[in-house]
Amino acid sequence: MRYTDWTREKVNKIIKNANSNNPYKLCDFLGIHVDYADLGKDVLGLRTVNFRIPTILLSTRNSDQENYVTLAHELGHHICKHDTNTEYLKRHNLTFKSYGVEYEANKVMIDILTYNTNIAEFHTQKDYINYYGIPNWAEKYIDWNQLRENADFNTFDSVLDWDNVIIILNHHN
Repeated sequence: MRYTDWTREKVNKIIKNANSNNPYKLCDFLGIHVDYADLGKDVLGLRTVNFRIPTILLSTRNSDQENYVTLAHELGHHICKHDTNTEYLKRHNLTFKSYGVEYEANKVMIDILTYNTNIAEFHTQKDYINYYGIPNWAEKYIDWNQLRENADFNTFDSVLDWDNVIIILNHHN
């Protein structure tokens, strides 16, 4: 089993048990304290563990949407049991990472934000990204193949046949 499969299974289990994919509710369910502080202009948030008490600190300078996404990212560090004591998410390092703890935390963030979604209900990938509030820097962490494999094109809300879209896109390239 690939590590991302293990991570996705673990995230799905936590979300099912918590009955929510809201990062704030997940923190409450997992016993993670969430607090706010002025972390300067560059730091969006951080995760730390003091005396075995996990805490996620979010910047008071963030928008609500930035805090929501940052919390999901920091939850990724907790869920993956990253053993460094403090993980920072900074504005200047919001780029694609292909490995390591930041990659894993970002994959978990996407799994949380897109839990139990149906890509067939959207006209375009951009519509999907915008609807779920996924930041532009995080688009590369979305597993489009996995989403297409799990898409339900027979639902009432399904608006697109992705097989035809792929054929059309390949024809034009």
